[in-house]
Amino acid sequence: MERVAEGIDRVALRSLTLPPATHTNTYVVGTSALSIFDPASPFEDERARLAGGLKLRRDAGELVERIVLTHHHPDHVAGAVALQEHLATVQEPVPIVAHEINRALLPDIDIQQTWDDGQTVDCGGRSITAHHTPGHAPGHLVFQDDDSAAMIAGDMVAGVGTILIAQGDGDLGTYLDSLQRMRDMKASVLLPAHGPALPAADQVLAFYIAHRHGRTQQIRDALDTQGSGTAMDLVPVVYADQIPEAFYPVAAVQITSHLIWLEQHGQASQLDGLWTLV
Repeated sequence: MERVAEGIDRVALRSLTLPPATHTNTYVVGTSALSIFDPASPFEDERARLAGGLKLRRDAGELVERIVLTHHHPDHVAGAVALQEHLATVQEPVPIVAHEINRALLPDIDIQQTWDDGQTVDCGGRSITAHHTPGHAPGHLVFQDDDSAAMIAGDMVAGVGTILIAQGDGDLGTYLDSLQRMRDMKASVLLPAHGPALPAADQVLAFYIAHRHGRTQQIRDALDTQGSGTAMDLVPVVYADQIPEAFYPVAAVQITSHLIWLEQHGQASQLDGLWTLV
């Protein structure tokens, strides 16, 4: 385990996430009574590695108190039930905790406790406040240490790769609002689900907001030049030589989130997937 903030350790576990990311960060918070955030790996060797790290903590007198999920995506929850079942063989059973919305989104996981927006919980001597930050996923939570201001940021930002805003789960406008709300919390460091810790949190969040607005302008310009097009038509124009063709379908999903934002703001319309500027 790697110490990444006061009272917060990280274990990067190989997971089924989107490239270029290959791992999901599991965070262990507190002392004596531990909270485990996003045990994500479906792979037995990675699960065993996490269990081994927790055994060392258990040998030192520390027990797990709860398992916490930032949101419902598989690369964040795939190891939750397995960890819960393993812990039940070596200590008292522990609950899985998430935002209420995730109950319906995770029918195969028994979410026994829910945390609401603004709820503060003692996590092994660390005062942690949950904040509801939808946009990437409807039941997404971030968690801020009230003393150090370090924030477990889930998939709101990334230290490697980008954040996908997919239709059905995500909404660009909501995501931008949540990023601004995170700025208002004045985090000292962002601890993302993928990649290294991100210091200078306000600068990172400001960049994310500006980048999204810049991408929207690129898409607006592309539509203005082409007259009309599908999201897939716009990918080679917007991303040029930045990504290989294998990533075009994912890029089209991302572009669609921006097109929907333009539609919501009365700047674009679509008929049967063909988009034009208004």
